[in-house]
Amino acid sequence: METITRGRVYVRVDGNGSLREVVYFDSNNKRTKQIDLVHQHKGVSPHTHHGYEHNENDSAKWFARPTSAETKMVERVRSIWENRYKR
Repeated sequence: METITRGRVYVRVDGNGSLREVVYFDSNNKRTKQIDLVHQHKGVSPHTHHGYEHNENDSAKWFARPTSAETKMVERVRSIWENRYKR
């Protein structure tokens, strides 16, 4: 999954209009992290995977709990989606 806009954050939406992931890209157009919103890892949802290959920069758990900044981004994304697109 690449992008042509450096440093952009994208949100993946499934065919049913549900938010799936918040995906961050770096200045080299490579994915740096992904916040999964739908499925759980060890009961944690949402959760974050770091790195281009999905989890090469995570702990032995293969995921991380969202930071406060990531949680704010998820809240912002959900608010925008609900207010603008889910009429």
